[in-house]
Amino acid sequence: MTDYASKNREVWHNAAKNYDVKSWQKQLIKQITEDIQAHAQWLGLSPLQPNDASTSVRLLDYACGPGTISIALQPFITSSQGIDIAPGMVEEYNSRISLMNPAPDFHAQVGDLCSSEGVSEDLQAKDLYAFDVAAIGMGFHHFEHLQLSIDRLIERLKSGGVLFIVDLLEKKGDSAIGEHKVDHGHGDDFAKEAARTVPHKHGFTREGMEAMFDATGLQDFDFVVLERPAVMGEGEGAFSKTIFIAKGKKA
Repeated sequence: MTDYASKNREVWHNAAKNYDVKSWQKQLIKQITEDIQAHAQWLGLSPLQPNDASTSVRLLDYACGPGTISIALQPFITSSQGIDIAPGMVEEYNSRISLMNPAPDFHAQVGDLCSSEGVSEDLQAKDLYAFDVAAIGMGFHHFEHLQLSIDRLIERLKSGGVLFIVDLLEKKGDSAIGEHKVDHGHGDDFAKEAARTVPHKHGFTREGMEAMFDATGLQDFDFVVLERPAVMGEGEGAFSKTIFIAKGKKA
């Protein structure tokens, strides 16, 4: 039986510094950033007003990687707390944020909110609760315990807070992750290792996502399919997948 948490921790820790070095990776991140920003109002977010110290919009960026979602939402949030299972990704997140001028109130730490064995004490701090928004950006298909992960993130939201998930749409006839030789910047061996970190290789349906959101008691479920396909890889190994955003509100 695959220990997906340990595998993800190992693989993405080692891959952190080369996460977006390829042109297709840069394009994919740019595309996701643009699409999230274009749907900010749909997510209940508005651009921050200059010098408005009275506004507070706190984001929990789970499986944060190097900070793609946090940085995409910077015009709409006042702070972001990233959490990732891979120490290398957390280091990369914090390094990238430190280079921004001025540096926003964003910080990431190592952690696993989705373990079936419970949540570690360092993730029980008061400031790791009552977020306005929680997000999982292109990480959900790496999670072994899907319903548990949604439950745990909902616990971190304040009443009226929004959870949204950006991930791959399951479509009939689409190839599964791992069926293509995608060069992530590390060669074919890494591509094989990366595929082994994914328990849900086809992505998710609207119906499946809605059922999980409903089971947690989230309200106002909505689901958008993004128009532009996500192209992964280059040359003969390239393939495309459709991306969706699912959202729900905590009662």
